[in-house]
Amino acid sequence: LIDAADPNAAVNIQNYCNQVIRIFNERYGSALALPFEIESTIWFNPDMKSAYFFVPGILALLLVMISALLTSITIAREKEMGTMEQILVSPVRPYEIILGKVIPYAVLAFLDGALILFLGMVFFQVPFIGSALLLAALVLLFVITALSLGLLISTVTSTQQIAMMVALFATLLPTLLLSGFIFPIPSMPRILQLLSYVVPAKYFLVIVRGIMLKGNTLTQLLVPAGFLALLTAVLLAGAWKKFRVNLE
Repeated sequence: LIDAADPNAAVNIQNYCNQVIRIFNERYGSALALPFEIESTIWFNPDMKSAYFFVPGILALLLVMISALLTSITIAREKEMGTMEQILVSPVRPYEIILGKVIPYAVLAFLDGALILFLGMVFFQVPFIGSALLLAALVLLFVITALSLGLLISTVTSTQQIAMMVALFATLLPTLLLSGFIFPIPSMPRILQLLSYVVPAKYFLVIVRGIMLKGNTLTQLLVPAGFLALLTAVLLAGAWKKFRVNLE
């Protein structure tokens, strides 16, 4: 049984098993009445379509970039233009300022995510086996993580340009290189495998592929969902604390 949610890994596993059987038959086949054979059963992606693997990755990449990048830029712009001081003297509470800044981008991220899933299902025939409600809830968790990261970046940067550069470095590169989107994490050097534990997209990809391709339930996704929730709590607490310090 081969899990083909990652078609590249599935092909490597299949070729490796065939190679082992071929060597076994060459060495011991003459002593057997019949040669030893292997019959592979491909699960979750029988046709080995790469779209099944890349559509969830594109979803994670766009969600984290929209949420983190735009949030960091919009707050940095207020600081750069000097309008943040005007907001601070108004009778508005800190959490209301934050909500007013992040809600539009959260809605935009949800709409873009829905569009990506729709296009993936219609044009690339990516299946959706699991619960749409569960996926929506965990997408919300991932968006909150990215928004918290964007807010944290905005508190340590003073201009839009710096905020954009930091946000790109903190979202684009880790999501592409360390999340399992393009390169399999087990084949990475040990230091990069350790760094991948703090990349939210790593857990989100497991969740999306698990729900869409395998029909996983929340019970089966407790580990990646738990790690994602932990990262969300850490980033949100850090962003909130730093933002309050800046306001004071």
